[in-house]
Amino acid sequence: MKEIGQTASQLTDPNSDVPTMTFKVTSIQPITCDATYATQPTGTIIGINLEISTTSNFSGPLIVDGQEGMISFSPYHWKGYAANGTRMNKVDSPAVQGCLSDESKLLPSYMGKGEQLNGLVLLDVTSPTGEVSYDPSGGGGWVWKYPSA
Repeated sequence: MKEIGQTASQLTDPNSDVPTMTFKVTSIQPITCDATYATQPTGTIIGINLEISTTSNFSGPLIVDGQEGMISFSPYHWKGYAANGTRMNKVDSPAVQGCLSDESKLLPSYMGKGEQLNGLVLLDVTSPTGEVSYDPSGGGGWVWKYPSA
């Protein structure tokens, strides 16, 4: 389990073990949707603030519009777990898609090599406390408790 705002997580080049992407969750907090036509969430909307940096050698696990080497922090790549350990059926919903009036606070859908980003991922979780995990390629991932202090 990763601590909020502590050491950064990394993805490395499989041929050299050199880090090509670092990312850090700096906070996980409940979000109040302020968009004019925001959809009612299923549970609680949480905002996960991330700082992400990729090198010029980064190659992510996704192919987007024919471009290889991309990565996404979109809700699709996250899972939620209630405080009792029960996995949530999903953490993506129409509510996270139109929650904020200022969408510039959100991370882009995909990113590639040589980028530095700081922004939010929104998840619709069914319990006010629990854990979320990020697993971009289905081969294991990282877990954080929410909400963070």
